[in-house]
Amino acid sequence: MRWLIDSDVLIEGERGNPAFAQWAASLGEFATADIVRAEFLIGVHMVNDKSKRVKGENFYREYILKIPSFANESGDYEIAARLAGEARRNGSKASLVDGLLAAIAIRTGATVGTRNLAGFKAMGCPCQNPLE
Repeated sequence: MRWLIDSDVLIEGERGNPAFAQWAASLGEFATADIVRAEFLIGVHMVNDKSKRVKGENFYREYILKIPSFANESGDYEIAARLAGEARRNGSKASLVDGLLAAIAIRTGATVGTRNLAGFKAMGCPCQNPLE
């Protein structure tokens, strides 16, 4: 399976969730996206505890930066806005970041590895929680 990893799954890796380590060791083709890298780093930089920030920065440099990244194309933004907008109209809390990830996944034939199944399903995006 071709995976596109969402930030919430990477956060579980940084937290040391054993399910993440087991899943990551068994992966075939997987990638993330630059927007996911940025979303992860926002979470790292907003933490007050300096030791937790350093731990997050180290995980980013030692693991996340080594993951290949699917590039987004300019047309992905229009698709992302439509997907997230339609999902919100139907009661979802899908964000623009989620929409962009869904657009990239749909274009590349990837399955989003996420814990936010409801949001991605609301956008018609193939997704699975790899930690269950």
